[in-house]
Amino acid sequence: MPILTGREPVASRHIFHLAKRPKNRFAAAHRRIKARWTAVPDNMRGSILFIVSIALFSVMMAAVKEIGNGLPLTQTLLIRQVILTLMLLPLFANDLSRAFRTDHLGKHIWRGLFCLGSQYTYFLALLYLPLADMTALGFSQVIFMTITAVVILKEKVGWRSWTATIVGFVGVVIMLRPTGDLMDAYALIAVLSAMLLCGVTISIRLMARTESTETVMLYQSVVLCAAYAVPSFLWWQWPSQKEWLLLLVIGTIGTVAQYLFTMAFRVAEAAALAPLEFTRLLIAIFVGYLLFSEVPEISTMLGALIVMGSTIYTVRQNAREEVPFGRGKLGPEEV
Repeated sequence: MPILTGREPVASRHIFHLAKRPKNRFAAAHRRIKARWTAVPDNMRGSILFIVSIALFSVMMAAVKEIGNGLPLTQTLLIRQVILTLMLLPLFANDLSRAFRTDHLGKHIWRGLFCLGSQYTYFLALLYLPLADMTALGFSQVIFMTITAVVILKEKVGWRSWTATIVGFVGVVIMLRPTGDLMDAYALIAVLSAMLLCGVTISIRLMARTESTETVMLYQSVVLCAAYAVPSFLWWQWPSQKEWLLLLVIGTIGTVAQYLFTMAFRVAEAAALAPLEFTRLLIAIFVGYLLFSEVPEISTMLGALIVMGSTIYTVRQNAREEVPFGRGKLGPEEV
């Protein structure tokens, strides 16, 4: 940085100060914004982060639907995972070998396979279902989590939670719209995705005490990239300019959304965020109608309201009990 001695022409000193002023103004504005943000109550900050993450997730889902069958789904998911991994590399930059170090390789592989099944079935159903239907059916994960927590984790669940689970299951059946014919195959695939996601969550709970978040994320990326690589290279299609742009949106927006979602649960109480689940459906309805002219059916809305009600009740009931992370918050491994 040049040092002004006072002997320079007035014009040159004026130019130097003009060049320096914007940087100072930016730093001062950043400090003011940060101070105001940290002054906001935790639950309010978490709610803002939660809603923004849900909006970004909806944008990512819309981008996947826009690509549709123009590219093989495995290719879309491979590029998405590569972008996500590249954005997360700074987490491993300090000591990559330490992040790879584990005594539970088998558990990481199983978790990766559960994640693979859940992710592939989710995006497959997304290609053929309206955004609102896909979002509503995703709420069924809470129902399956209650069952798996009892069967696998041997957790105790009271009659109130079981009642909420049964009510939520009724809501899922309403959304599936069973008739004399077979139920929508892609709706069943969406429910299967929610079931497999429980396997991902349970595996995280089982490894939380021994494995770091970085190690879990790194092995997940390795398994997913390896699984998607073979079919992608066998049936590779060069994306068009528009498809490359959509792939970039899917990778970057999806990663930012996941980060904000995780931060929301680190900042705010889970019970405070539970009522905001309805915004997920509202945003999905808005985006689906705006971009794809999708109008959800009455049965979808009714079933979703039932499931959301049981979900909110369950979370609030759990918030009254002691949780390991304090203040009713979820830890990073649970998100």
